[in-house]
Amino acid sequence: MDQRVEWTEETKQNATEMIQQAIIECRDSGGGRVIVKPGIYVCGTIHLEEQVVLWLEEGAVLLGSGEIEDYPDNETCFTDAVGHVRGKALIYAYQKNGVGIDGPGMINGRGYLYSEDHPAHKIRPFLVRLVECKDVVIKQTTFCNASAWCIHLQDCETVLIKQVKIHSRCNGNNDGIDMDGCQDVEVTGCVIDSGDDAICLKSTSGRSCGRIQISDCTVTSRWAGFKIGTESVGDFFDITVENCRFFDVEGGAVKILPVDGGNVNHVVIRNVEMISCTGPIFISNGTRLRRYLTVKKEHPGYIRDIRLESITAMVKAAKGGWYQGKVWGNAQGGVVLSGLEEYPICGVTIKKCHFFMPGGMKEKIEKEVPPMGDQYPEFHLFDPLPAWGMYQRDTRDVTVEETEWVAKEKDIRPIMVKEECNKETGNREETENEI
Repeated sequence: MDQRVEWTEETKQNATEMIQQAIIECRDSGGGRVIVKPGIYVCGTIHLEEQVVLWLEEGAVLLGSGEIEDYPDNETCFTDAVGHVRGKALIYAYQKNGVGIDGPGMINGRGYLYSEDHPAHKIRPFLVRLVECKDVVIKQTTFCNASAWCIHLQDCETVLIKQVKIHSRCNGNNDGIDMDGCQDVEVTGCVIDSGDDAICLKSTSGRSCGRIQISDCTVTSRWAGFKIGTESVGDFFDITVENCRFFDVEGGAVKILPVDGGNVNHVVIRNVEMISCTGPIFISNGTRLRRYLTVKKEHPGYIRDIRLESITAMVKAAKGGWYQGKVWGNAQGGVVLSGLEEYPICGVTIKKCHFFMPGGMKEKIEKEVPPMGDQYPEFHLFDPLPAWGMYQRDTRDVTVEETEWVAKEKDIRPIMVKEECNKETGNREETENEI
């Protein structure tokens, strides 16, 4: 049975209890919608309940509280990749089925209140966090100004995220949609403008992340468009990204980085347009092997069966600078496939792609490209690459068909360099002319 929440003067201060009570009454009556009427509702943590959809009408705005005490800890809090304790959330559910957020209204976390000089910066809340939930639907709603990640799904099954809008660049770690150990997920028709990874797949509990379909999305990001990893102790399988547009993306448009021992098997990236993106494609495994909860892998994972098809990329040069106390340069490269000697990247097909690269290097690169090792993986660490189009190391069975690389400025480096590829050791191959 539907329940309705009406705006009052009191909701300007704190509407948490009123909305929560409506959700409980809706659950107790067998489920349905909690319809939030137009108005501004200041809230702390709201818990979704079984078979209840939070429906926001046009003009309804849930506004995150500016008091960190209004976001209590919960049973699923965890430590993220940069050492911050995460898990607090504005909208939260744990082991609830049939939950959802729908309607043309807005959820605004006011994340700018928790800037780096705020005492609660390292425990600032997510906008939405759903853990071990099934049959989840998130549609139509606009999500903005998350304090940390925007939508975080952990170990969820059968999820539809459709036609949502995300605008979140007000704070650090402003990921758009994070799917951690999730299966049977469809993300379609979404528009994402994020400060960090726009769409990111993770696996921190050891549970595999798979059967993920991402389509018809438009993405811009201050750091990474689509990413697998870095948190990657579990496996990733059957992942498709198609009919998407990436523009003005720093840090790489597409990144596949299972550096904690997880395996990646069968990823398809096709019919994708990239405009003014760095990278654009960075695929690498490494030996970080970080422990998550009680799970730690003893050796790296493999990357197999990757298909890149009908990609058109207008690539810009990456910026230099500093990150976490280290100098990050400009790798000045395009497609990067960097495996490990004992765990090479196997079975990559690049077909009908067009890469328009910045080029412009005046001197040939003679120094050895450093291994990824146990560092946080970014292609900047390879600065600079010896090829302007594509660099391969420790790969097997890579096929390039009907694909072109074009340099905007003349570049003395070869188009492609292969090291330790399809042979035992000690080989290097350069492709000077068109492929």
